[in-house]
Amino acid sequence: MEYRVEQIGGVRCRMWIQGQGGPVIYWGTAHDGEELAEHVVNIMANKLADKPWVLVAYEMKNWNRDYSPWALPSVMGKDEFTGGAKETLVWLEDMCIPYIENNLPCSASTRMIGGYSLSGLFSLFAFYESRMFDGVASCSASLWYPGWKEYAAGQKAPEGSCMYLSLGRKEEKTRSRKMAIVGDMTRWQYEQAQRDMNVHACELIWHNGGHFADVDHRIAQGFIWLIGHTRD
Repeated sequence: MEYRVEQIGGVRCRMWIQGQGGPVIYWGTAHDGEELAEHVVNIMANKLADKPWVLVAYEMKNWNRDYSPWALPSVMGKDEFTGGAKETLVWLEDMCIPYIENNLPCSASTRMIGGYSLSGLFSLFAFYESRMFDGVASCSASLWYPGWKEYAAGQKAPEGSCMYLSLGRKEEKTRSRKMAIVGDMTRWQYEQAQRDMNVHACELIWHNGGHFADVDHRIAQGFIWLIGHTRD
């Protein structure tokens, strides 16, 4: 497996290339996510040793700004969500994806996107907005985010795409009433995908534990599922 680190438009990107001509998964991470990324890659490498794939982990500097789809007052009393997802998506479309497809031995026709928590929400947002991605893995996503249901209800997935959703069984049992809806919203998102004629495959997986349990395995499972549902 080849490993590279590049600065693309001021964003640090870590890239793992397994074989030639495989699909690319774009994964939004935090700036301190190196250890998590290495765990995810090791799991993927063990499960997908005979398949080509590329994983691009892009490290945004401000989690709440860069992955939030629209501005939102503080939910937990200290952090604000300032709605920078559109700028992050523009960077992906105009800088990151062209660089990857011009410089790495990957498939330019098969792009996936995925993430965890707020990055999982961003991945769904980018999947709907850009039309450039063939699949999305939205793991333990922040689907409690106010306004998400109203937004997603009016969206259609790209034609022939696939969607993977997951959530920990304890996540909806939080004391926060605002965030406790995450279980019902994840179920609703899955039903929305099942009704969407553009989605050729969708999955909802329930994991044991809360939001911070087995994060590496949850992410890797979503990415492995995506690669397994790639359409040639």
